[in-house]
Amino acid sequence: MLITLVLCSISVLSPSCAYESASAVSEDQVITVQRGNLTIDITAADNLALSAREDLPFQTAGFVKEVLVEEGDAVEKGQVLVSLDTTSLELAVKEEEIDLEIATSDFREITYPYTYHTLVFDVPTSLADIRDAQRQLTDAQEVLEIGLSFDQYWDVWNNLKKAQDNLIEARAYLTRGYGADVFSWAPAEASKGGKNPPFDIQIYPIEDYWTLREKELKMERAQLALDEAKSDLAGAAIVAPFDGVITEVNVSGGKKVSSGTVAVQIADPDRFEAEIMVNETDIFQINLGGGAWVQVDVLPGVSLPAKVTQISPTATIEAGVVNYKVKVEIESAEDYQLREGLTVTVNLVLEERNDVLLVPNGAITYQGGETYVQVLTDGVIEPCSITTGISNCQYTEVTNGLSEGNQVIVP
Repeated sequence: MLITLVLCSISVLSPSCAYESASAVSEDQVITVQRGNLTIDITAADNLALSAREDLPFQTAGFVKEVLVEEGDAVEKGQVLVSLDTTSLELAVKEEEIDLEIATSDFREITYPYTYHTLVFDVPTSLADIRDAQRQLTDAQEVLEIGLSFDQYWDVWNNLKKAQDNLIEARAYLTRGYGADVFSWAPAEASKGGKNPPFDIQIYPIEDYWTLREKELKMERAQLALDEAKSDLAGAAIVAPFDGVITEVNVSGGKKVSSGTVAVQIADPDRFEAEIMVNETDIFQINLGGGAWVQVDVLPGVSLPAKVTQISPTATIEAGVVNYKVKVEIESAEDYQLREGLTVTVNLVLEERNDVLLVPNGAITYQGGETYVQVLTDGVIEPCSITTGISNCQYTEVTNGLSEGNQVIVP
């Protein structure tokens, strides 16, 4: 940009100095105004790196049984890469299954065929509730069949809905039994030897509650231990999370490892990224997801589309110059045999115009706040005031004052 400004300042001409005749103008000074695409970008060089790379650690401790891959191997998603000896892990699962069975048996010895949430079940009352609900439903249906006002209709409809809900609830109570928690009140009176209540009941003394609760907690703890043992067993094998290539193998057969030890590293061979530094004056023009182009030095003429995937929130300051790291990822590289480390040139697109009128920067002059070009018309050169848009190091967008096909002079 600085070079462009210097050149422009050198080439400032007064419109009054225009040629009256084209006889002194050579053919290579005459440029025809055409439409094209104009891009303002930041250009920097870097080396390609694999962007989809993942460390795969063990989820449990043990001894390595098999290492089924080597560095450079191509693998498929779900393929087993490394496995542990599962003898002790399988034994742990069986032990936890036994503990759970024992805990469950202890709990059921006291509660069978009930749990400590057993409820009072009043059969006559439940049957009466069902008859009442059925009667309410029949009454509501009969009223609904006669002529009603809008408000009356909705009142009756609500009563009908309530009656239906009451009937469903009453039948459900009859099916499973419903009443009061036996540890809280009335059922204790049934154990005093008085008149038998008109319903069936399962009674536990209130002091047995905590014994039951303790056995239930032991059963839950045993279930959690079993789940953990099964999880450890499942984590004894490391599988590929996606199709890729093994880039590192860090373990060998027979080696003892702990949970969290990275066994292998996998990468997607078709996904590449590059990282460049962007100055603080331009960083605010860069957006995540913004467009970019990557040119590979060993593939002349090939320009690969890319997008911005990361903008560093912290600055890199060297010799007082503030820059920010920006990563771009190539969007499609399957058609090229790219390799990690290849030298590339990254063009970050800051602004872009498509199908606009373009003139060379050297054809533009400035005077009195106005922008001019020298236009050749019928062998005569005359100044023409124009309005410009964006510019890069070669061309400037013209938004007003020229038409496609006009010829301008580059002094």
